[in-house]
Amino acid sequence: MFKSFAGVDLFFRLQNQNFIKRYERHISGPPLDMAILSTSILFLWLTRGDVLDYIAPQLRYLLVILPKYHYELPWLAENHPEQVALYTCLSFSLITFTVVKTLFFSIYISSSELSREIIVADLKSVVKTDLVYVLTFVSFIFLIPLPVYGAGASTTVLGNAYFLTFFNIVLLKMLSGGISSTVLLAKRIKRPNRRDQVEVTSID
Repeated sequence: MFKSFAGVDLFFRLQNQNFIKRYERHISGPPLDMAILSTSILFLWLTRGDVLDYIAPQLRYLLVILPKYHYELPWLAENHPEQVALYTCLSFSLITFTVVKTLFFSIYISSSELSREIIVADLKSVVKTDLVYVLTFVSFIFLIPLPVYGAGASTTVLGNAYFLTFFNIVLLKMLSGGISSTVLLAKRIKRPNRRDQVEVTSID
């Protein structure tokens, strides 16, 4: 999906095969690293729940700054109080892991030797599409609580920490891919000048 972004072929005339392979590993396939992290925290919760109970209140002070968790954590405390510590530690760990991973991969993209071969016909349209994508996932991760609340939600599979965490992993994966693609696009895009023969790489 993130080989083309905002209608632009990000691999256009890209010759660095080592970079391509590493980029594809980063963006392709299921988020196994986040699944392993979540499973480890779940195992710790099942075996040493007191550890999470001790850590969670400190992490909660940070999470509730975000509107999404300002709503979700009190709701979970009302309907599934035994899952609050688990969800708090899961959410904080996944967000931190994704931020660090995306930051380091973005630095890797920026420092890689990549040719500037991408010229787009309508740069404003590309930027607008890019911003809409990234801001949509930022909103669902940090601002908008997931729409699983309502009558009977507390007694269904939809209204618990496991369901919320699953969707958070999907959203974080999509946001990380979008940011990485944006950095790659910014790295490879070329400003046309009078001597350039404009090559449109946008996908109609």
